[in-house]
Amino acid sequence: MILLLSNDLMFQSRISSAARAASKNCIVDRSVAKLVERATTPDEVELVLLDLTLGEVDLGVAIPMLHQSFVHCKVVAYGPHVDVERLELAKEAGADGVLTRGQMDRDLVAIIQGA
Repeated sequence: MILLLSNDLMFQSRISSAARAASKNCIVDRSVAKLVERATTPDEVELVLLDLTLGEVDLGVAIPMLHQSFVHCKVVAYGPHVDVERLELAKEAGADGVLTRGQMDRDLVAIIQGA
């Protein structure tokens, strides 16, 4: 199962399609707490994708919470290449991977399949 924390409907559609093509379920929300609540089978969560443009998400709280809630998954954060500060904050908060939006877009299928 793939979890996506985002409010970008266009990119959400691409991610959901890639997940379906890889025979994986995808749950999307823009609230960390709601995403954790909606994932009723936490042991099946393989990957959490975190859109760094969600400025209201406190990365220092969210990323550790995701790791604690889904112990068998990777958390991959992605955001605009110009938002160097937020990309760095995601690394410092413990994201397993931090990508620019362009890298995420380019490697999306491989990231989903590798989950």
